[in-house]
Amino acid sequence: MIESWQEYKIINERLRQLIESSNTIPKVKKALKHVINSGGKRTRPIIVLLSGKLCGGSYEDVMNMAMAVELIHTASLVHDDIIDKGIMRRNVRALHVEYDISLAILVGDWLISKSVELVSSYPSDVISEFAKTGMMMSEGEILDVYSPYEFFDEEKYFKCITYKTALLFACGARNSARVVCEDEKAWNKMFEYGLNLGIAYQLVDDLLEYMNSCAGKISEIESVTLPMIYEEKYGDRTVDMIIELIENYAEKSRGALGYFEDCEAKDKLENLIDYMTVNLIENKLSDFLA
Repeated sequence: MIESWQEYKIINERLRQLIESSNTIPKVKKALKHVINSGGKRTRPIIVLLSGKLCGGSYEDVMNMAMAVELIHTASLVHDDIIDKGIMRRNVRALHVEYDISLAILVGDWLISKSVELVSSYPSDVISEFAKTGMMMSEGEILDVYSPYEFFDEEKYFKCITYKTALLFACGARNSARVVCEDEKAWNKMFEYGLNLGIAYQLVDDLLEYMNSCAGKISEIESVTLPMIYEEKYGDRTVDMIIELIENYAEKSRGALGYFEDCEAKDKLENLIDYMTVNLIENKLSDFLA
């Protein structure tokens, strides 16, 4: 669906230009091409563009934020694959497998530094929130990494996925609104949209992995997820309960958009909710649910 959107094409072209124009050593540029060209739905930067448009701005107003969000997300995937001993992502060899661990770690660091450079053009409160989000992403990943070895219940799970996944959606959406308008309620509604969508999306991802439906990602280490926690407590009810949670968070995300007037950007943000939740479940779990 979103592959045909103007926003998707704009993001991919800007990423291509960013790599080509980067004044960096050949090893870094080659690694950047590998990790960026491996694909991705680009949902996070698309949300940034659409949030800015919804709140009265242009894509150019928030383009650096969109790029920064995608780069710090990409860095987190590079580091995550090293930690999890991931082999494949999106049916492409993980960066540390294609090259080596040292290069992958350092290219991940390069991507984080580049994301900071990109947001440095914005006001200090935007920069500060972006930096804090990056730190909380790391904290969420730490919770995730140690989940198989320490007490990890439902409360810790939701803290983990909020930090490692949902806050980047929320930060990108709110900061985009901050850049283009002075309506604080609009900022908070965009944060609410991104936060709830991010939680719903991570629940979907964890459910799909639980059902052995994510064939594009292979790793050696398995984190504790809510489906695993629920399986011990609720048995056969697990899948239905997780789907109900996904639907609830998706509706909270949709409800946040009710503050805004109808327009194309709002329609696309609403479509993204289904694309990232209901559609994924229907596509990947149709055999199980039949």
